[in-house]
Amino acid sequence: MAVKDEKWRLFFALWPSAKVRQSIVEIADPLLSEMEGRIIAQKNFHITLHFIGSVTDEEKNCLHRAARTVTFEPFGLSLDCFGFFDKAKIFWMAAQTIPAELEQLHDKLGTAFSACDFQPDIRPYSPHVSLLRKARKIPVEYQPFTINWHVDEFVLVESVSTTGGVDYRVIEKYPLQNK
Repeated sequence: MAVKDEKWRLFFALWPSAKVRQSIVEIADPLLSEMEGRIIAQKNFHITLHFIGSVTDEEKNCLHRAARTVTFEPFGLSLDCFGFFDKAKIFWMAAQTIPAELEQLHDKLGTAFSACDFQPDIRPYSPHVSLLRKARKIPVEYQPFTINWHVDEFVLVESVSTTGGVDYRVIEKYPLQNK
């Protein structure tokens, strides 16, 4: 893992394949074209497992070691609904039924991170793919859909501010394996 003088801004996430990303775009684009707000770049699509925030190199390395201890079997996730966080003004896509394996992976990671003095968010876990920020006009109706996502890894992502916005860079991958 790279060494940095300044702090890292990090989160752990599920990172969709190119095929899943394309499916998200195909289904969401007709709605997004009618909405107002800032569209999330396709390359930044993800489902956050744990937002970490700014950390030192030492803290990042501890979180990396902790994440490597988490073992889990691959699982399926079906994205099949849209939603809106009113307070944050975020339009998103998610699964109506959250797989137990996803909840367990989230919990196991949070427990593993306690070795690094990281306190996970206490709010209920709400896995979703953000599609539009600062949304002002929300669609009421949409065609039913299902995007099947085979989850076989999670990743550590660095959030980098650029002149064009935010760029998410995968810096580590953690394959899900049999226990």
